[in-house]
Amino acid sequence: MRAADLLIQALISSGTDTVFSLSGNQIMSIYDAAIDQPLKLVHTRHEAGAVYMADGYARASGKTGIALVTAAPGFTNAISALYAVSATETPLVLLSGDSPVSKDKLMPFQKMDQQDVARPLVKETWRLSHPDRIGHDLASAIALAKSGRPGPVHLSLPEDILTATIEESQDLTPEQFTLENVSLGNADLPSVLSIIDRAEYPVIITGPSLHPSRAPGVADRLMKALNIPVICMQSPRGLNDPASGKIRDVIAEADSLILIDKDVDFTLASGDLEHVPANNIVLIASNAESIAHASTMLAGRLKWGCIADPLVAAQILTDVTTIKGKSPWLRQVMKKIAVRPKPPQSTDSMIAHQVMTTINTVMADANPIYVIDGGEVGQWAQSVLPLDQALINGTSGAIGGSLPQAIGAALAQPKRPIIAIMGDGTAGFYLSELDTARRLGLKLIVVIVNDLRWGAEVVIQERVYGKDRVQGCLLDDKTRYDQIAQGFGANGLYAETPEALQKALIAAGKNRKPTVINAMIKGMPAPSF
Repeated sequence: MRAADLLIQALISSGTDTVFSLSGNQIMSIYDAAIDQPLKLVHTRHEAGAVYMADGYARASGKTGIALVTAAPGFTNAISALYAVSATETPLVLLSGDSPVSKDKLMPFQKMDQQDVARPLVKETWRLSHPDRIGHDLASAIALAKSGRPGPVHLSLPEDILTATIEESQDLTPEQFTLENVSLGNADLPSVLSIIDRAEYPVIITGPSLHPSRAPGVADRLMKALNIPVICMQSPRGLNDPASGKIRDVIAEADSLILIDKDVDFTLASGDLEHVPANNIVLIASNAESIAHASTMLAGRLKWGCIADPLVAAQILTDVTTIKGKSPWLRQVMKKIAVRPKPPQSTDSMIAHQVMTTINTVMADANPIYVIDGGEVGQWAQSVLPLDQALINGTSGAIGGSLPQAIGAALAQPKRPIIAIMGDGTAGFYLSELDTARRLGLKLIVVIVNDLRWGAEVVIQERVYGKDRVQGCLLDDKTRYDQIAQGFGANGLYAETPEALQKALIAAGKNRKPTVINAMIKGMPAPSF
């Protein structure tokens, strides 16, 4: 048995049924080992697309996503997506081929120190050192990816280790793919509860891993149990996020914040006293670095910081029966975060808000998953569509991943409609993955909201430099995304009005192939108050 065969066995033992990959010299033994095994290898058109597909698959399935790429240029292509995956807190393992260990001193083909490159972007990275370790190392990588604050882990696989012969197969137990969760310490819970109990206007804020789209019911149960508002922050717009309503006002009025694995970062104005005036702040974090940073930013206002797994901490607080927040405050907060900016009343062309309301109306009873991407277009989508059914591009602000993410989500949830929504700037990143979706026979709807520009950048140029200083960020109507889709063997439709868009969405729902709808709109800034 080769180590590559053992790797496939380990993947199957972990519960993995799909691996997203782009082939290359150093990993072909893995492709060979996967033949006739109950494991789907999805071959993509770009290595970063493989990572984004694994991201969408993980977030839609609750499993750990697996991406497999080759060495050097394949690896460096893939890591461009890891920054985004880290910010969305997705459990994912990137496996990359590597040059042979036996030729380390000979300057072999595609030799590079992958660990030095990957380290800032992942929870951990290491190079497989012995063929007998491959199953155990994979189990450790998966366990680490989904423990604490979830995130990507990288493991490089030297070519000669993959092809080395191993005498016996290794039986891996389910326990090896899971790390023991860190619970709240005996001294921590009473201290946290004491601070909450003294609060007049408390707010619980969580990070992305506890969002309803990722951890269904967790935030709602916690809010119901304590009668305290629970808000998940996962947008790069932070306190200006239109999908969180008037969250800026809520945070300004709160006297106490309970942060569950939520960093005191730019989305919380870095704890600036003017925007985050609460004097009593608790941080339950999955790592000590978050607590140390918060302590520095909050200058004495961090009353308690402790280490715990976010899901475990949320469950323990949910089980508390001695604390009940004030109902008027809860109602006030929920009313404020439910508010949405008003769209323009009349325009001469279709606008993004009309696109999103039309999608919401057509898909209301279909229980879809929305994969939302882009700058200004993405913000309009988030302000209208139900976010408990949405995967967004997260606090990284990275754009471009929605099409491959939607492919991953479609494979994870084949019975649910998958709607990818993006701007025309975003569409250009991985449009070739339409070929992947078509080859897989996925019934996928891709709405490209086309304002003929890089919307967010045009807004910046106009606001900061003047309307006559827009340069380099404009696109045009010569690119027909609907016709490009047809060239990939997919279905392509065109819409300039809400009525035409509605018909296109209904037609796309009946089509057995991926469908791209090129929805033309008048460009305008993201919604705001």
